[in-house]
Amino acid sequence: MTANLPALPGGVGILSDTLAAVSGRITESGNILADYRTALASARRNGASIPKSVQKEARAAMRPIARTHALARLRLYLILHSAGYGENVS
Repeated sequence: MTANLPALPGGVGILSDTLAAVSGRITESGNILADYRTALASARRNGASIPKSVQKEARAAMRPIARTHALARLRLYLILHSAGYGENVS
C-alpha cells in the first residue's frame, strides 16, 4: 500500500502528529527490512556462504519488524479512513 497523504491545513494537530508518528514507524521498519534484504543479496552476489544457523536467527529477528511494518501501514490506512479520506488512499 502506498499512501498519498492528504495535505492537512497548517500541518498541526492530533491527526498530523499521529500521521507523522505512524509514517516514521513505517519508514524505520521499512529501512531495516531493506537493509536486511540488501545484505542477503550482497552475500549471494559475492558467493558468501551464510551458515543455516545465522540465516535462521536473522529470519527470526526480522519477523517482528515485518509485522510492525505491516501493522503501521494498516494503522495509517485506518487513521486516514476514519478521518474521512475513504477509498482514495491506496
